[in-house]
Amino acid sequence: MKPRGLLLVALGVGAAVVALALLLFSRTGDRVCPAIGYAYVGPVELQFSHEPSSVAACFEEDCTPATVAKSPDGKWMVPQAAPYLVPPASVTTIYLEAALSSGYRIARTFPIETEPTGEYPYGRECGGPYRFTPVQVPLG
Repeated sequence: MKPRGLLLVALGVGAAVVALALLLFSRTGDRVCPAIGYAYVGPVELQFSHEPSSVAACFEEDCTPATVAKSPDGKWMVPQAAPYLVPPASVTTIYLEAALSSGYRIARTFPIETEPTGEYPYGRECGGPYRFTPVQVPLG
């Protein structure tokens, strides 16, 4: 091939590479998000419609509930730790047994809902950390 022919081929290939690069990198609607998964390892708060006299809980179904004590600030908090959590459980539901002083009892599994923390380190479209919302427990 003559030098002029090689120059035309090189210019053609170069133009094709530039056009492809512009096509790939100029798309404004797409964003590449890092492969990060967020996990919330904090406690689950239980909010009761009436103050219970006793509470026992554990994560997931078919678990053995353990007694939950009220925290110093007056909240019913279930930590993601033994004896409430036995690996390899995933924390999406909580089983609880609660009683009122009147004798009313409840034994039921509740879903654990999540909400974003409002922090989006890589942009809103990439998602971000979350936390559990309090589990509402109707008693009485």
